[in-house]
Amino acid sequence: MVYTKVNSLDEANYDTLQWLPENAPYVEVDPEKIKIIETPTEFYDKLLCLIREAKERIVISTLYLGCGSYEEALVDELEKALDMNPNIKMSILMDYLRGTRGGAKSSSVVLLKRLMPLASVYLFHTPCLRGLKKMILPERVNEVIGLQHMKLLLFDNHVIFTGANLSHIYFTNRRDRYILIENCPQLADFVDSLVEAVGSCSFMLNVRGITSLAEKCDVHPFKGSFEAYKSMLHSRVMSALNAFSKQSDSRSTFTTGTRIYPLLQMGIVSINQEFEFLKNLLSLQNPQLSLTVSSGYFNFTDCYIDLVAKQNSFEMDIVYASPQANGFYQASGLFGFIPLMYVYISHLFYKMIGPNIRLFEYNRPGWSYHAKGLWIDSKQSSLLATMIGSSNFGHRSVHRDLEAQFLIITCDEKLKVKLQEERSRILDYAIKVGTATFLRRDHFVPFWIRLISRFIRNYF
Repeated sequence: MVYTKVNSLDEANYDTLQWLPENAPYVEVDPEKIKIIETPTEFYDKLLCLIREAKERIVISTLYLGCGSYEEALVDELEKALDMNPNIKMSILMDYLRGTRGGAKSSSVVLLKRLMPLASVYLFHTPCLRGLKKMILPERVNEVIGLQHMKLLLFDNHVIFTGANLSHIYFTNRRDRYILIENCPQLADFVDSLVEAVGSCSFMLNVRGITSLAEKCDVHPFKGSFEAYKSMLHSRVMSALNAFSKQSDSRSTFTTGTRIYPLLQMGIVSINQEFEFLKNLLSLQNPQLSLTVSSGYFNFTDCYIDLVAKQNSFEMDIVYASPQANGFYQASGLFGFIPLMYVYISHLFYKMIGPNIRLFEYNRPGWSYHAKGLWIDSKQSSLLATMIGSSNFGHRSVHRDLEAQFLIITCDEKLKVKLQEERSRILDYAIKVGTATFLRRDHFVPFWIRLISRFIRNYF
C-alpha cells in the first residue's frame, strides 16, 4: 500500500474515519518515542534494563509471575531497585487464582513476598467465583470463571503494552507482541491509576506470603455483596478513565500525527470500550479498509463471528496458533485436548466465511503463539492503526476477564513501516488455512470434543 506523506492527523482526514472510537479519550505521542520490541529475549532484556533505570515508580500488571531462574533474576532486580531508591513506588497487580496456583512452593507469591513490605503486591479475585462454585471448583479449573488479565508495565514514565505474562516461556520461545512508549507522563499516570484502581479492590500480599483485603477494599470479592463489589470496582476504574479523559480534553490540536486510545474491557462491571469499538469496526461495509487480526486462541465471541461472517466489503486476515503452537499443546490431563477444541471452532468458522476473509495458522517449530491484537489499513487516508493488549477477542475476554487494550493510530511514515514489519514477522511463520488443513491427522477432532466444545467454549 502506498501512502502520501502528511504532517498531522487533520491532513489524514482523521475525523472522517468511521471506525475510530467515539468520544474516547486519547493521548498524543511523539512517534519517535514508540519502539517495537521484536523478540522474547529483547523483551526480557528491556525489562531488566528499565527496572535498573527506574527511580520513581515501577508498576506491573500481569496474569502471574513464574518461579524459574528468569523470574528470580527479575525479582532480584526489583529488590535492588527498592534498596537503591528508598522512595520508589512499586506496585504489582496479578490474578489471585493464577498467582496462588501451586501453593506455598511454586506460586507467584513465593518470589514476590521478598519485595514486602516495601512493595504493594495486589491479587485480584473475580467476584464471579463465589458460593458453591468457589467451594467445588478445583485449582486451575476455577480460573475459567474469570481472571485479571491486563498486561501493563510501567517504569517511571515509560510504558510497555504487551500480551505477554512474566514467565520464562514468554522470555524465550513464545511469540508475542511488545510496544514501548518512552517518556509519556500522561499515559504513564493513567496506567498507574488504573492498576491502583483495580488493586484497591483486591487482596494484598504480606511478608509471610499471606493475603488479606487491601485497606481500601470495602466489599469482599466473594463473601460480600456481588452488586456492591461490582459497583465499587466500576466506580474506581471509571475514576481513572475520567481523570485521563479530562487531561485528554485539554488538547485542541494535533502536532505529532500519532494518538493512543486506551480501550478497557471489563464486562463484569459493564465497561465495554473494546467491545463497542470492535462491533463498530466489524460492522462497517467499507471497501477502503483492510484488517489483520491476531489471537493466540481462536475463539471469537458469537457477536464477532456473526459480524465477520456477514462482512463482504473489506479484506481480513486472521492469524492464530496451530495445534502445535497452542499454549495448551501437550498439557496434562484434559487440558491437553484444548488445542483440538480450537481446531473445531476454527473449522466451523472457516465454513461460514466468504473469500474476503483468510485464516492463517502460526506454526514455528519449537515455538508457541500468543500474539494478540489487530492492524488496520485504510486506503482513503494515510493512517495505519494497531491495537495491542491482553484480549483474545473471545467470550471470556468480553464478559469474564479484566482486559486492557491500546489503539495506536499514526500517519508517521517511519512508525507505519515498523508496524507493518511487525505484522510481516508474524506472517512469515503463518500458513494459510484451506479445506485440506482440516483433513490432516493433527487436525482430526474426536466426536466427544466436538460435542463438549459447544458447551465449554465460552470458558476458554
